[in-house]
Amino acid sequence: MSTTRGWSTELEGLRGIASLWVLIGHISLLVNCHIKLISSPGIGVDLFILLSGYLMAKNYIERREKEPWTATSTIRKFWTRRFFRIAPLYYLLLVIALAGGHWFGEMRDIIAHYYPGTATETSRYADRSLANILTHFSFVYGVLPAYSFNTVLPDWSIGLEMQFYVLFPFIMLITLRFGYGPTLIALMALCCVGRFVFADYYEAFPMPSLILIKLNIFLSGMLLAEAVRNRKILYVALALLGPVASVVIGLEAIKLQVVMEVAMILGMAAILWQHPPHSATASLVRLPRKLLNNPLSTWLGDVSYSVYLLHLLIVIPAIGLMLHYHGLSNHSALARFAIISAIAVPVVYLLATLLYHFVEKPGVKLGKRMLASPERMQRQPG
Repeated sequence: MSTTRGWSTELEGLRGIASLWVLIGHISLLVNCHIKLISSPGIGVDLFILLSGYLMAKNYIERREKEPWTATSTIRKFWTRRFFRIAPLYYLLLVIALAGGHWFGEMRDIIAHYYPGTATETSRYADRSLANILTHFSFVYGVLPAYSFNTVLPDWSIGLEMQFYVLFPFIMLITLRFGYGPTLIALMALCCVGRFVFADYYEAFPMPSLILIKLNIFLSGMLLAEAVRNRKILYVALALLGPVASVVIGLEAIKLQVVMEVAMILGMAAILWQHPPHSATASLVRLPRKLLNNPLSTWLGDVSYSVYLLHLLIVIPAIGLMLHYHGLSNHSALARFAIISAIAVPVVYLLATLLYHFVEKPGVKLGKRMLASPERMQRQPG
């Protein structure tokens, strides 16, 4: 298993698959071409969430000697790294989404005119109120139902991710007191209880942007990290309680999605597990590992965040303009899907590559410089 980047490079390939899944899933839905599995972009988001939980836990545990969990500086460093990984690209595309909100809304209305089943409340795209702007720039929109799904971006999940980042260091501190497995299972149970105690609050969210709705999947990823690290099948079994919690929470308990959560957990465990070299299991996962480790998969993983956050800014206008000016609706469903994919996918990936190199990477470097500056100041003689 390659670890040249500090983590299993298979994870990069899986991130690439997740972003591509969301991209083509949204294309298929918006052109009214329903393809089993593909037309479920929420499954791709769940894969992102699993990977996030896995990576956060893996990296935090591996750094614990250098960065003790009980040190305030560790939490500060963690939050700084995560902010500069997420925020620069998000802020750039958020400005574009807010500035062009009226036009994106018009394009979305054109799509809804041809395919009423795809309709959404497009006035939310054009909301330039101070409250909408402030809640989005501060990332608190994810816990506010009225603002949680209020731009053209798929940023409901970015607010969700930020909530996880806020909670994560404290979750790890609690595991020191009560144990890793018991803590994470207890938190899953609390999310399930919350579904009934705060039913109206849970149900007020148009998308599952509230951490209590999706924390169970992050926790499954964290349990998988422990399973792979210590080679303990028990933790794989515990990770499968995440999909069980999805059924209990029930807001997104689509049968296919829950089945796929189980499949993704088992698949990740099989691929990331250190199998004896000549065992039957090693032979079974050899091809998937090879596919996930090739340069194309690595590139897909590199640009996955940009692809995810950018894609609707390209896909929605592409479909709206093709419907309005070029008779896209005259084609069959599969032909519409193929035409828009051929137009939008290359553009999304080209722009995402540029954003990765000129926005994401500089943002990460800026975060590292900010972390390095206080350390240099501390080392200077008084």
